[in-house]
Amino acid sequence: MKKKNKKYLENKIIILFFAVFIALTLSGCGAPKETSYKVDLEIWGLFDDSDAFSKAIQEYKKRNSRVGAITYKKMPVDSYENDLRDALAIGKGPDIFLIHHTWLAKHLDKLEPAPLEMGTGNGEKAVFITPRKVQEYFADVVQKDFVNGSNVYALPLSVDSLALYYNKDILNQAGISRPPKTWEEFDSDVQKITKIDSFGNIILAGAAMGVSSDRPENLGGGKINRATDILTLLMMQAGTEMFDSERKMAKFSEFSSSDTGKDKFPGQMALEYYTKFSNLNSSQYTWNAQMHNSIDAFVEGKTAMTINYSWLIPRIQDKAPKLNFGIAPVPQNKDQNNKGINANFANYWGLAVSKSKIMATDEGQPATATNEQRITEAWRFLAYLTMGSEEISPFIGAASSEVAGYNPAEEYAEKQRKPAARRDLIEKQKEDLLLSPFAQGNLIARSWPEPDNLAVEKIFDEMIDDVVLRNEKSGEVIRQAQNSVNLLIKR
Repeated sequence: MKKKNKKYLENKIIILFFAVFIALTLSGCGAPKETSYKVDLEIWGLFDDSDAFSKAIQEYKKRNSRVGAITYKKMPVDSYENDLRDALAIGKGPDIFLIHHTWLAKHLDKLEPAPLEMGTGNGEKAVFITPRKVQEYFADVVQKDFVNGSNVYALPLSVDSLALYYNKDILNQAGISRPPKTWEEFDSDVQKITKIDSFGNIILAGAAMGVSSDRPENLGGGKINRATDILTLLMMQAGTEMFDSERKMAKFSEFSSSDTGKDKFPGQMALEYYTKFSNLNSSQYTWNAQMHNSIDAFVEGKTAMTINYSWLIPRIQDKAPKLNFGIAPVPQNKDQNNKGINANFANYWGLAVSKSKIMATDEGQPATATNEQRITEAWRFLAYLTMGSEEISPFIGAASSEVAGYNPAEEYAEKQRKPAARRDLIEKQKEDLLLSPFAQGNLIARSWPEPDNLAVEKIFDEMIDDVVLRNEKSGEVIRQAQNSVNLLIKR
């Protein structure tokens, strides 16, 4: 009887042992975390050299054993979109790559959104990247450009918006104590500064405004760098609704809901305002199509003011290290009672993750990781770069004490001298003499869903040229431009 009881107890203990083992295995406790795979990541960029990310890559690999090599490739700008499209089509594209802020609708089928949840170090799942987080952490324009429904498709390291570059010496000599804050002040300053000789030649321009852009293919047009962006800014500040509520049709030649009773469309008024600076009969006449390129003219001291992005800073410093220039917030459309719309225009890029890729080794053998695991690791690293190590810490390994406070996005903004995309970093840049106008501009920056940014730029250039060079009526010209943009949308 005792032998039977002993045998019974032994069997019971064995059964209990296996039951506990199976329970622990299924729960993940006591088992090794998912480290059986390793993913190599390839990143495609455009404007930065590889050393811009070398420290971030080095520190990240210490904290995530699932990631092998992380390779950064600087791609040629001119062929980038075609190169990217071709590589993704055959499943051999990058894991992480730059997309222009206007490209989301055009390339949505190639992008994998960020996981809403992700596994943490303790085996549980937690909220990863959501539209609410993007709204909380980044400038508003990021949420509008890179969020579709409940999904986040890209995140930027930097956002760039327009600011006013001005020659301090020229403004001082004209008795102008500070750069203009409104377009009314801008008009007055342009009139004071502009010098025209007896033959009608512009000797000194008050500002680079009034004609089309300096695109290489725009041979017969003007020479204003980012002319179409300046015009778009003026439209937005005038209250123009660039597209309909469903973001499916352009409507910048029409009245907005708040414009009833006005004689002209706000978009038309903005076009007329911009082109008046190249109109011989205007008191603000200061530029024409025979002028030098706007950037060169500013560097050479032949124009007092120009509007552009932050990337122009190092070019000016390189070409004219002794030029006494300053940067101010772009003028706003405010009246004497300070009523009007605060707005800026953004032009920037975000990092996205490819939807699919052929997972194979260099020798053509199947990779140890699946496409789903690749996507997870790509987004994990992308979030580390853009959101910050503290925010992403639950989803990667613990940091050593020496790198616990390391912030890749902050380092990027400081070393590359670029305006920040994140609100906390924008706050820090407010004290930076050169970057603060752009950083603060990011807080009020807007954009619109251009169906093809390069094609829209060409349409807007033609709209300017139709008024300036062909003397066509602004109302008709802007309606033609709207129709052309809508044809792009329907393609």
